[in-house]
Amino acid sequence: MFGLIFIFWKNFHANNRIPILLACGIFVLFNIFLYIILLPLQYYRGFVIEHRFGLSNQTFYEWFLDILKDRAISLLINTFILTIIYILIIYVQKNWWLAAAAIFILFLILSIFIFPVLIEPLFYNFQELEDKELKEEIIKITDRADIEVDKILVADASRKTTRINAYFTGIGKTKRIVIYDNLLNRNPKNEVLSVIAHELGHWKYKHIFISLLIGSASIVLLLFILRLFQSGLNLNVSIKSVLILFILFSLISYITIPFQNFISRNFEKQADYTALKLTGDPETQINMFKKLAVSNLSNVVPHPVLKFIIFSHPPIMERINNAIDNF
Repeated sequence: MFGLIFIFWKNFHANNRIPILLACGIFVLFNIFLYIILLPLQYYRGFVIEHRFGLSNQTFYEWFLDILKDRAISLLINTFILTIIYILIIYVQKNWWLAAAAIFILFLILSIFIFPVLIEPLFYNFQELEDKELKEEIIKITDRADIEVDKILVADASRKTTRINAYFTGIGKTKRIVIYDNLLNRNPKNEVLSVIAHELGHWKYKHIFISLLIGSASIVLLLFILRLFQSGLNLNVSIKSVLILFILFSLISYITIPFQNFISRNFEKQADYTALKLTGDPETQINMFKKLAVSNLSNVVPHPVLKFIIFSHPPIMERINNAIDNF
């Protein structure tokens, strides 16, 4: 990022205020160059390593197509963010960070509704769960949890990965349970229900809503910090100032990852507890944890520092011990 800013700084009159459309074009180029630089690392991490350990079923073409889709979406979002900041710095000046916060929070709220309907279908094919017996059991659990679910969908994840998973997504009319076909094909119904009960726990504890509040507060705080940096560095209205703020935003977001993971681990612990209460079957939950560890090649007892920095879920042995202690 610093290298790219140096290039743009030298070649695009970055210290001057330029037309908005030209600025937007420069932001597009900046992101494209950044993606090209990072592509070899993505290839090694997302394709080479995944195939080396038998976690991926994708061909190179399928993997690269997913990367292109993901980068296209990211390009649109990042360009939108940078252009909005540039426009607001021009026209709102000192209070640009408050206006930006309001716009980005609105975008965050809309994305919770839009993502399940417009974005996820770009990467997976979904169909309604056909197993009537399993569907009835799932509905019983959702009733027990006092949660109404509009759709129970199956994702064709097996064409991409060997991992097993299920998740709860959306809000309002876009609320749905999504089950990986790997989970359905390789696990008995009681284990599938245990995983789904865990996902219901996220909704029961309102984790989506709490995450939205935390995300909104984080946006306000980060933009306020960027405003302080802008004032302290005496940055004028220019491409240079926006790109520097972008780097600072990325750096601060990176530094706060351990805090985000701490919150996520507590959410997962609550969801595990809910699953135990809904199913009343700790043995199945423990067996499912073991299978998840094998399927995902998990580090079941990581070093505490590693857990603190990068683990978004409690380690498997910790989850097993919690199941034993809580029942």
